[in-house]
Amino acid sequence: MLDLTDEKGALAGKILADLGADVIKVEPPSGCSTRRIPPYLDDKPGLDTSLYFLAFEAGKRSVTINLESEAGRAVLRALVRKSDFIVESFALGWMDSIGLSYEALAALNRRIVYTSVTPFGDRGPGKDYKAYDINVWAAGGMMYLMGKPGQPPLQMSLPQAGLHAGAEAAVASLIAHYERGASGEGQHVVVDMQACIVWTLMNEQAMPILHGDYLSRTGVHVGSAGVRRKMVFKCLDGYVSALIGAGRTTKALSDWIIERGFGADWMRSKDWLNWTPAIAMTEDQQAEVTDLEERVQRFFLTMTKHEIYSEALKRRLLLAPVADVADIALDPQLQARQYFVPIRHENLGRTLTLPGAFAKMSATPIGPSRRSPKLGEHTDEVLREVVDPAKIKSLRTAGAI
Repeated sequence: MLDLTDEKGALAGKILADLGADVIKVEPPSGCSTRRIPPYLDDKPGLDTSLYFLAFEAGKRSVTINLESEAGRAVLRALVRKSDFIVESFALGWMDSIGLSYEALAALNRRIVYTSVTPFGDRGPGKDYKAYDINVWAAGGMMYLMGKPGQPPLQMSLPQAGLHAGAEAAVASLIAHYERGASGEGQHVVVDMQACIVWTLMNEQAMPILHGDYLSRTGVHVGSAGVRRKMVFKCLDGYVSALIGAGRTTKALSDWIIERGFGADWMRSKDWLNWTPAIAMTEDQQAEVTDLEERVQRFFLTMTKHEIYSEALKRRLLLAPVADVADIALDPQLQARQYFVPIRHENLGRTLTLPGAFAKMSATPIGPSRRSPKLGEHTDEVLREVVDPAKIKSLRTAGAI
């Protein structure tokens, strides 16, 4: 796989590398922009110290090619002849303008799966819009839901649009790969980052059709049609998210609260299985919801996230801790499945703990096979497979690689 992406698609190559593909990161001589995304290891900027690059470019080989040079483009064409996939995220039409369109490369290799990651697709009025992660995240609708009522929308702490697009690009490329097994033909796959974000909205998309209403920014609450229920509660060392609604899980939560002395008489006789706070409520129902939320809040303030979550698992509650970075790093489930793995970085003189395989497979284990590469580390060894080794020095002198 030839990986010509920036942060809009870097995860696609990471996923295929984890699956065992030989992913060649094609970078300009100055390096991919993903090498300059902060934060940096030890807060020291450098081409090999971006935490983003260390995580999402792991398992790849790095080749430098100057695509603005005709000699450089000739090198890429030589690589395409021997490749199965190419994934790129340049501005729409740029690859066409330099003679590297899908049609041009398919003429060299009819089996090539050519995947383009675009901010807003390749058709429609927004196809030529320029984009950063934040405005694609906003245009996809997710930011509209994030924040407090009457206040500006919020972005997630870590850019997400490019990661969703990269994951979808990997899956779409593999679907095309599956079809290629039957037809022998590759195809052009276009990933629309905005559409990828829309797909993450889940029930928000159906609200207008099914309920005649739409969701909006409600802070720590959830709901629509005038019904708002608190979902995020403070505890001793942070926050937990708990869904209070009809059914067995709310009965289990009520029983737990009563056992610990935070309950009320009305909770003991309530038919929780038929309690309906998710639709229009009477004043009495609203009073019950308010009272229950206040009791849950007082109860949770007596415990830590870990204490609440451990008991919630036993009682099978719809509850999860609001995790910070430390929680993720120390998460017992991720430790049990050995999600984080040690990767030796000889060029940095140390071993780093990095994200491992996205899935655990017993018969075919997957995961990063090597560290992230130094800039151009594998240029010579890769090009020796497709061009006359005697010409590599002249290509470098000419600025093609």
